[in-house]
Amino acid sequence: MSDGEQFAHWWHARSRAVFRIPLLAALLAPVAAMSACSAANQAAPTETVVATSASPTAVATSTSTSSTSTTSTTIAATTTTTTIPVIDTAVLADVIAAASLGPVPDGTPVAAARFDVSALEDNGCHVGWGATAPKANGCEFGDTTSDVVVVVTGDSHVAAWFGAFDEAGKANHWKIVMVTKRGCPTADVEVYSAVNRDVLDAPYPECDTWRANAVQYITDLHADLVVFPMLTRRGVVGYSGAGAVREWGKGLGRTLDAVGASGAKLLVIGDTPKTNGDNVPLCVSAHPLDIAPCGNTRSNAVLDERLAELAEAAPAHHATYVDPSNWFCTETFCPAVIANLVVYRDDSHLTDSYARYRWPQIAQAIRVALASDP
Repeated sequence: MSDGEQFAHWWHARSRAVFRIPLLAALLAPVAAMSACSAANQAAPTETVVATSASPTAVATSTSTSSTSTTSTTIAATTTTTTIPVIDTAVLADVIAAASLGPVPDGTPVAAARFDVSALEDNGCHVGWGATAPKANGCEFGDTTSDVVVVVTGDSHVAAWFGAFDEAGKANHWKIVMVTKRGCPTADVEVYSAVNRDVLDAPYPECDTWRANAVQYITDLHADLVVFPMLTRRGVVGYSGAGAVREWGKGLGRTLDAVGASGAKLLVIGDTPKTNGDNVPLCVSAHPLDIAPCGNTRSNAVLDERLAELAEAAPAHHATYVDPSNWFCTETFCPAVIANLVVYRDDSHLTDSYARYRWPQIAQAIRVALASDP
């Protein structure tokens, strides 16, 4: 949510000192065995934000002169150098194409999108409001026989990303362990409960207890990598405006330090862009000849000041950082339908089909994080 004029003065002064991780084009080469959802003949976007775990002194990139050749991009830092394979295709081709759509494309499963939910909603792995501990068994996905363990933890926005991690795990032989709870961010901040939306400022102590138990559970897993897709739109108890933004960064840092003490590498993924507030499938159904009203402007959808806080906090606490905004938006607009898939199943959560479609970007981020040297 916008922090308004209260935030503007603080951000103007702070932005001079904040190190923003540059955007680097990064995408996996095509994988032969892709799922039905991810194998759509659409050009996948190539934009991935990558942060090294050290304080960078310079960033050097190589540029490809061929649209089909594979080059490498090197991030130079004081203690870390990471080489990232890059396919130099049209940047965000599927998103750019979607931004100019008029009618709903033929074959788009609009009616089904409302019910296109993550499997975690049905198998008990995404625990409910009253839970105070993670589900301990049965939440392993991807390649469940692999010795490479990738834990993914967070709230319902994280659970909605499940399909992408599942597909990435299968394709790359990673075991994916999902540790999620409804309405509970993994950043160490006190948030309000949303179980009853008619009761404002209701406490949510179950979240604090679950988070502490989740950190211990994740530590005991001896994971190779822990991934934190972050929702930062929730209110923070005792803070507002710029203070709440800063508290998200501090809370994330505390959680990263606690989990990082286990020896696991860390990956932070920024939140998905906001919708315009409408239920997206219902909006698309109501505007079949012009779906533009169902999208959102990037200036409203992407909370730059909050992503900047994550981009600063993550590398400061030895985590790779990825901003996924360009997987959803052009420079000005975030479409409601991309690659013949409705992006959101309601006013906030990804459809499972779109999440699975984005598995190559998630896989690339995981690969970079696993190769990091914190």
